[in-house]
Amino acid sequence: MPQKTVYEAAVRDAVEKLGKVDLAERCTSLGLSKPQDGILKLRAFGMDMVLRLSDFQLFPADSDKPVKVSDRILVLHYLLCDLPVQQTGELISFRQMDSGQFYWPAFLSRSVRPLVERIGNDLELLKKNLGRFDWEPVSLGDFAACIHAVGKVYVTLIYRIGDDEFPASADLLFDSSIKRVYPTEDAAVLASRICLGLL
Repeated sequence: MPQKTVYEAAVRDAVEKLGKVDLAERCTSLGLSKPQDGILKLRAFGMDMVLRLSDFQLFPADSDKPVKVSDRILVLHYLLCDLPVQQTGELISFRQMDSGQFYWPAFLSRSVRPLVERIGNDLELLKKNLGRFDWEPVSLGDFAACIHAVGKVYVTLIYRIGDDEFPASADLLFDSSIKRVYPTEDAAVLASRICLGLL
């Protein structure tokens, strides 16, 4: 099935379910501000965004052009989480998600591999490109960053520069609370969104 068709179905399903949710209460439990005048304002992927509740269309705050459908799905699916989200401090690999080991090669090809190929040993370029997101440094590897996605969802990028023996490498880790928020496919889309946004 074409990806566009899959995404469209995911949006329809999410919109239908969210139509039955008390969003003021849900936003409070998810660490978001309450909607006002039919609009939910939020920060996601380094951008101020507005979600129009009449049709659950998502826009950058400074534009009337909708965001990419993958960003919209990640935000809508975050709003579908019916339990409060709290960081556990336990970092897990995509391989620890349900069926993550099976999808591991595809995950790498859609996320850290293109990033490493683009950045190589140029940590200054990586830091510059991180300016597209909200992030904080972390003391791991040669360089690491905790990158904000949406709400209380963060991704930790650990980067290691290469040498004569080993090429540059990277890991992308999630707080274990990701399992309560997103299914495995969404976690893969999230990882790809972050890494491709750093190219």
